[in-house]
Amino acid sequence: MFPFIGTLCRQNKYFLIGLSLGVLAGLILTPILENDCLFNDNGEGYASDHLSRSRSLSSDSETHGDEYEPRINLAGKPKKAQKTPNLLNRPRYYSTELGIREKLFIGVLSSQHDVSSRGVALNRTIAHLVDKVMFFIDAPGPRKLNISMPGGIVGFTDTRQILKPFHMLKYITDNFLDEFDFFFLVKDTTYVKARQLYEMVQGISVSEDVHGGSGKRDEHTSFCSLDAGLLLSNSVMHKVASSLDWCVKNAFSDSDDDNFGRCVLHATDISCQESIQGQTLTSYILDRSFNMEDDIQRLARDSTFDSALTIYPIPEANVLFQLHAYFCKVGLVHNKQDIAALRNSLVNMSTLTPGGRGSVTWPVGSPPGNVPSSRFDVLRWDYFTESEIYLQSDFSNVKPLEGADKKDIQYVVNASIKRMEAEWGEHLQYRRLINGYRRFDPSRGMDYHLDLAFRDTTTGREVHKRLEVCKPLGRVEVVPMPYVTENVRVNLVLPVEAEHKLEAIKFMENYARICMEKRDKTFLMLVLLYDPSLPGKGTKDDIFLSVKEMALTLSDRYKKDGSKIAWVSIKVPSSNGLANEPLLEFAVADLVVRKFSPESLILMCQSNMDIRQDYLNRVRMNTISGWQIFSPTPFSEFHPDIVYSNANARPKELEIDKSYGHYDSRELSHIAFHARDYTSARKQIEDMVPMIRSDRDIHSLMSIKYNGRANPPTSLYAMFVHAGSLHILRAVEPGLRLHYRERSCEETNSQCIEARALNLGTKSQLATLILDYLASHATTLS
Repeated sequence: MFPFIGTLCRQNKYFLIGLSLGVLAGLILTPILENDCLFNDNGEGYASDHLSRSRSLSSDSETHGDEYEPRINLAGKPKKAQKTPNLLNRPRYYSTELGIREKLFIGVLSSQHDVSSRGVALNRTIAHLVDKVMFFIDAPGPRKLNISMPGGIVGFTDTRQILKPFHMLKYITDNFLDEFDFFFLVKDTTYVKARQLYEMVQGISVSEDVHGGSGKRDEHTSFCSLDAGLLLSNSVMHKVASSLDWCVKNAFSDSDDDNFGRCVLHATDISCQESIQGQTLTSYILDRSFNMEDDIQRLARDSTFDSALTIYPIPEANVLFQLHAYFCKVGLVHNKQDIAALRNSLVNMSTLTPGGRGSVTWPVGSPPGNVPSSRFDVLRWDYFTESEIYLQSDFSNVKPLEGADKKDIQYVVNASIKRMEAEWGEHLQYRRLINGYRRFDPSRGMDYHLDLAFRDTTTGREVHKRLEVCKPLGRVEVVPMPYVTENVRVNLVLPVEAEHKLEAIKFMENYARICMEKRDKTFLMLVLLYDPSLPGKGTKDDIFLSVKEMALTLSDRYKKDGSKIAWVSIKVPSSNGLANEPLLEFAVADLVVRKFSPESLILMCQSNMDIRQDYLNRVRMNTISGWQIFSPTPFSEFHPDIVYSNANARPKELEIDKSYGHYDSRELSHIAFHARDYTSARKQIEDMVPMIRSDRDIHSLMSIKYNGRANPPTSLYAMFVHAGSLHILRAVEPGLRLHYRERSCEETNSQCIEARALNLGTKSQLATLILDYLASHATTLS
């Protein structure tokens, strides 16, 4: 072993020597380095202080616990973004955002003395024909004018006449620069044909710079006269606004025309033009000795006087009124001549073809009839006689002529007879109506073709005359309506019968998904109609127990969102004992409406309807308190066993298709109104239909009988029609879709039986069903 150690030492002798020297150097240098670390550059010790502070912290923590807790500095935090996002501030009016401007502004230079005479006369002759007129006067003192101008009067304290036009420019560019397309500047000593001027600017494009006028002193000058009027476009006014300081400094001429013209020329480099885009601005200068009564006949023969846009100078205000009266009379004569020429041209065109009118529509001035784009758009002609009307709708072949239809046809026939008697005198005596056809064109009115039989008193023969009659639509007027919004709570009232409780549960599920989840402003009130023969409320076999549990579950689920479903229970007589079952609608409404405030919006609905958000919004917009109720016409589904098959399965959502259903105009159960409007309308029929204040009062409806004359209203819709104090909006509503529901009708209720038959299917579908039945029945017999 020892020889092995010796051999190992000899082989690593250099390593061992280096290791020994390193250990020896560390022992010698360690005291020296420790003394240097105890002092800093200034000779102050800090290592010992660090150790002492370390000991003190450890000792404090041992005695007082760990009191060294981190502190969060929140000063100046959170820091603001260096770049603030720009918020979009939209203007109040859409015309401002789209840059829509009015057409013509007229600025009139006047004086404090003349504005109450010539200014008033000029304002009365032009203010109603242009968009805006303003008068600019000098007002050195606080004198008050006892006149009223719709456009306004602006006074300048600077009385220097040479600067008044530039004061006017400054005011216009500061206040009206972005509101008008054209600016016409003139003095109050000028008569302006405002109607002609407005028609002229209608034909001038505002996209080009316009500097127009007339009244130049000579053909070499570039300046027009302010007395004749200057027409400037919006773009020119923008350029002039930036050069007003130069214009004021260079207003060295005694003439306003030169100073103003020099200003516009400097700003735009465009000289004044008398002809602009084919439109000519002309003026006429009156003699100083002008007298209206003596000189008007002479001037009437002067073509330049009649065609002039402006006439100046006007010495007195009464001359302005006389000129205006004269030109109004001339314009009236021209209009009558144009109307007569148009009538003659129409008469001449109507005789071009042997058949009569040629290409001229009849009656003259009415729009032409509808031109169908396809065979599906052809308007139907209804055939009628004196007692019956045929094929009035898709669901009737013939029906008696009665009501408004009969009165309308009798009026048209009588008017036609009077017209024939007026043309032929006593030679023709009316006998009878042979044939009659009528068609309603929504773009035109009601057209009739009548074949009338007359007796010719001279020969004794019967003469047949065909007449074409038109009752055009009246003038369309915009009816002012109160302001409504979509931010209104809709209170849905859903009557539920025992046989339809499954539909009601499905209805509530859809209501929760569409309204409650989306926090729509709605409220659902269930009206549970208890039949005396079924288990009632408070019993363990309550027929509506599942409906109530569903209502409570949904109310608890969406309680935080403020959505709730409530119910009210009503005990109704048995359906076999209730004589007038349709009047049950009044009982439900009477007992439910009193639970809402007078301004509440109530929507009566059924459990077989699809809830759609767009339908609820239209209810909000079309139901106006104290003004209008909304009674939509729903799209009702046909019988599923008839319209659907294995190849054509029933969809989950009802589609609007004429093969699947139709707009049922007989369905009146869906109606929206405000509680206050219902109360006032209900009081008007209280003598015919007694008010229901409790369940026991429903029996009073059994005593109501129909006498054929003064029948009581059978629905809420009929009640509002009878009241007549509110508008009733009745229109098809694609958002209101009803799934098919079986109807149980009594034999005496013909309306119910007819409605049930019309909701089975189309004629072709029913015919196919009958043919299939006959075919299968014949196969079975064979």
